Amino acid sequence: MISKTLLVMMLFLFMSSVAIVNAQPLSSADDGDDTTTETEHEDDDDDDHEPSHDRDDVGTVWIQTNVMTVRLDSQIPSYQYWYTPDENGSLSRFQVSYLMVVEFEDQNGDGVYQINETIQFAPLEAFDWHLKTGAVTDENGTNSEVYASYIKGGLTGEDFDDDWFEDWMPGYGEEDEDSFLLADGDNSTEDDDYPVYETMNLTRFKSMTMQFYAHIYMNDFDGKVKDDAGVQATYTIDGGVELKIDIEIGNFPYLSNTSKVAVLNYLQEDVASDGENHNFELHEDDDDTEIESEDEWEIHDDLGEPFNDVDEEDIQEISLVEATTNTTRGFYRWVDKAVQTLPDGSKTAVDVSTSYWANGKALLLFFAYPNFDGGSVLHDPSMKFVETNSPVPIPTGNPLGEVPLEITLGAAIVGIATIAIVAVVMKRR
Repeated sequence: MISKTLLVMMLFLFMSSVAIVNAQPLSSADDGDDTTTETEHEDDDDDDHEPSHDRDDVGTVWIQTNVMTVRLDSQIPSYQYWYTPDENGSLSRFQVSYLMVVEFEDQNGDGVYQINETIQFAPLEAFDWHLKTGAVTDENGTNSEVYASYIKGGLTGEDFDDDWFEDWMPGYGEEDEDSFLLADGDNSTEDDDYPVYETMNLTRFKSMTMQFYAHIYMNDFDGKVKDDAGVQATYTIDGGVELKIDIEIGNFPYLSNTSKVAVLNYLQEDVASDGENHNFELHEDDDDTEIESEDEWEIHDDLGEPFNDVDEEDIQEISLVEATTNTTRGFYRWVDKAVQTLPDGSKTAVDVSTSYWANGKALLLFFAYPNFDGGSVLHDPSMKFVETNSPVPIPTGNPLGEVPLEITLGAAIVGIATIAIVAVVMKRR
């Protein structure tokens, strides 16, 4: 009996040693390539930020890391995002939707869009959108990047209510359903300087190309805005906590040779609750401007306050600040340069001008780009969280403690095998 007991103990020790040898803890050298490249660099904790993506039966897409979860609407370019440990964003859930593209004549020369300068516009919900997803993996099979791209299709052909977009396009439909307050500020059909187009003809936009290409990276990503003259701006996207959007517009149906194009960014906070728990803090060159959720600006002809870029900074940003604790949860950021590609293939970096107003439901932010008739424009905003400011603690390390998962599994296998051996011994006894 003693010899049998010793045999069982020897077998247990042997199997334990085999399990532990085959389950060595991962060293930093095994986490991936530690070399720094032009666009990507890694930290010791980057594996915690490995992104994943999924799609449900109705086409809704989720992109997720251990810090950030993003929900992409299947019908229109719209992103809801929250801290992953905050289940369904019950405490802090934000939303950025791209609702409209507009052509305007910069009558006052300030470079930004005001409501009375509108020539024509197209609500993006009027188009079909194809949402494609994918991942880029490294040599170890780990997702180094997950991406999702909204690609504009044709017109949906649906009819919309007269007040469909009255909240973010004031002045539309004041005379009748086909009228709109354009360029000169009234509904006249002639003007000495600018034509007035009374009918919103969405078929003009049928051949326009448009894409919103979102990326989330495991590692920090260093980006450059480059044109034919070289690098004109730089930026860094933080791995695992920031979603980068590439806005690309081409073949725009201009009605004027001197007009500009603007894109509406519709920013909402606390979309999971009825309360207004966060404020928007605009970081401008002259001062920080705070806009509360319930702010509603009066409708007037020149609605559209210029955003004053921070001098000598390539990145401009708005903070999402919790009102009760004054805690900054995240940012909406954008590069103040975009790249225009002209029909001859030449690339030129251009300034991105921004204006804004509030309607009591959201902050309306308009990116304005110079005329790129016949060509295209590419621009980079992003949505970012402050990892350390999550309202719910973010789990770090192995969920089973400091012991690597492989060792835990190895020990379990050893235990099962030992029980089996003991059972055989006892049966023979």
